[in-house]
Amino acid sequence: MRNLIKKCESGLTLVEMLTAVSIIVIMGGSTYAVFNTAIKAYHRTQSKLIQAQRCRVAMDHIVTDLSQMQADTSDEMLVLYSEDVPTPSGDRDILSFVTLIKTDPDLFVAQHNASIIELLSDVRRVAYYVGPKIPIEELRIGPVVPPPHTGTEKPGQDTAALEENLTLYRIVTTALNPELVISAFMDTGTVPTVDENGMPIHFRVDALIDGIINFDFKYLDEEAVYESWDQPDTIPLGVQVLISVIDEDRQESPSTQTFAQNPGAIIQGALTQSTMVYLPASANASEQ
Repeated sequence: MRNLIKKCESGLTLVEMLTAVSIIVIMGGSTYAVFNTAIKAYHRTQSKLIQAQRCRVAMDHIVTDLSQMQADTSDEMLVLYSEDVPTPSGDRDILSFVTLIKTDPDLFVAQHNASIIELLSDVRRVAYYVGPKIPIEELRIGPVVPPPHTGTEKPGQDTAALEENLTLYRIVTTALNPELVISAFMDTGTVPTVDENGMPIHFRVDALIDGIINFDFKYLDEEAVYESWDQPDTIPLGVQVLISVIDEDRQESPSTQTFAQNPGAIIQGALTQSTMVYLPASANASEQ
């Protein structure tokens, strides 16, 4: 009799199997959503870090040069040159002045380039401006001077495409004459070999950051704030610097076209940094 009694076999019913599969699907979907959100947040954070690094690199150069400015209102070689260049898509200001820079050659570069000449003086004229993006290879080959961006386009030129490829440049040269730097270097794009005194001209142009959409200087004295400094007999007390950049992913997005078509609009994702640099007392004392 006992042999006829079948034992109950353990197993899952159809309802239990469907329930288990549903739970697995829900857990898998939740895990995917969490990882997808984390990856997007990582990319956004990485983009912001790159933007902040770009602004910091440019700010470090400008602040360091301004804090060591050498200005003398009685010497035309040591005057400050500024130009306010407003455009429909942002400011493209130009600033040039004489400062002290580090002249010690880079040891790594010196080992691979024996033609580097150690300069005796650390006095240089620097110029900051925004121009069209030029490949680094072309800048290294020869003395290429990118023209300043003025916001005026030629007939048939794609304005939006031009705005997307702007670079902040820094010119460093032993030629102290501001007219020579602005007229000969930046306007004509040619670099003379000697200055008006027959001395050889050492020249270097560095591309600091790409994706710049706003580069603005403001100058203040005891009374007001000015968009440009047109007073050759005095030196401003301080200079306010403002830089706005966009990340690489947004340089070709429709938001840049919207910014170009709507003056004053703010590009989504653009990062802006600003600082105030008070000029050294020696620069302001030189006018007295």
